[in-house]
Amino acid sequence: MSRLAALMLLASWPALASQTVCTFESGTSSPYYELEFIGYSDARPMIVFSSTAFGAGQRVTLPPADYTLKQLNSGTAAVRLEFRNPGSGALPASFTLTGRGGHATLKIGSTAVAGVFHCDLDKKDQRALR
Repeated sequence: MSRLAALMLLASWPALASQTVCTFESGTSSPYYELEFIGYSDARPMIVFSSTAFGAGQRVTLPPADYTLKQLNSGTAAVRLEFRNPGSGALPASFTLTGRGGHATLKIGSTAVAGVFHCDLDKKDQRALR
């Protein structure tokens, strides 16, 4: 195969890049919490946690074995997530995140934090992923 043919073949393959599907943000006051749901669609995204209350805001990818994503719908901005810390100091405390229609609550320990839950995919992008 010629170099030109190989380059044309590579150029015709779809680009495989992940993107943030949905994000929870608690606002600008301290402590600040953020969760990013990163992937190609609502199915099994990677979840990244960050907070000024844990690890000085360092981003931590949550191990899939330690959370249950009961609902994630980018069309209605709905989420139900339960994370259980297995006893690791490298991970945040156990928490739940529930929300719908742009509003969500993060419950971590005895603290409930209200925030915004938004999704970046529009309907055209969602159809393309099906």
